[in-house]
Amino acid sequence: MSLFYENPLVLQLIVYAFIIFFFWGLELVLFSQQIKQKALHSLLNAKFIIFVLPVQIGLSTIVFMVANWTVKEKWGLLYQLPLEEFSILHFIVAFICIDFFDYWYHVMMHRVPLFWRFHQIHHSDMDVDISTTVREHPGETTVRVSFLIAIVFVLGVPVEFLLIKQFIQSFINLTSHSKAKLPEKVNNIVSLLFVTPNTHHIHHHYVLPQTDSNYGDIFSIWDRLFSTFSKMKQSDIVHGIDTNMDVDENKDFKNLITRPFDENREHSTNPIYKKVKLKTVK
Repeated sequence: MSLFYENPLVLQLIVYAFIIFFFWGLELVLFSQQIKQKALHSLLNAKFIIFVLPVQIGLSTIVFMVANWTVKEKWGLLYQLPLEEFSILHFIVAFICIDFFDYWYHVMMHRVPLFWRFHQIHHSDMDVDISTTVREHPGETTVRVSFLIAIVFVLGVPVEFLLIKQFIQSFINLTSHSKAKLPEKVNNIVSLLFVTPNTHHIHHHYVLPQTDSNYGDIFSIWDRLFSTFSKMKQSDIVHGIDTNMDVDENKDFKNLITRPFDENREHSTNPIYKKVKLKTVK
């Protein structure tokens, strides 16, 4: 156990991998998918890990360093509150605060043109399943973990809290992309508080306004509070992103990894997005 405590990233990766393989097999059985087709789709998404993992590990190390520093120095907004350190209430408040900022991070990835260029690679998957979770451009990974570093610094969050929160977050992120859906009546109850596969798949619908809705990471309450929650029939959902609905392009890894840098490509039909000049990949 000391190995995992001293190397929290190791434990995170083991748990993350276990959940992926479990639900991958579950999807294969429950939805009678062709194993070859599913394997090829998963392999495409898994290629992103090669580029993402070094960035994730490097920046996550900084996250834990910053978290340890805030505890040592008693730095951060959470230390300004009348909370007993490392108490259950301390954890709950920290958990809710981080999830609140995760919601706004997701909104930012959609609303800021430069960030959307990277995030839309995740949305370009036209067959959302458990493997879609790892379909993240390394540019987005850089933004995501850098944002977390800033939040940990501002709030002052112990490493132990981060680990528990990220385990829960990883589980919900993975299951929310799974093809396994909740029965409608059950979903209507659970989704009052938590993100479900049903609600998150709506977020992966290919056109607005659904694409810009259901931003929640763990809790769905932020979407309800800020009027970004939406519903639609699961049978009507079409995965993908409206400006990149070419099946072959979305199966081409080289195209996906370089797409954010193509300034000649239309990245979104949303009128609030402005063109952002990036160096064109040749």
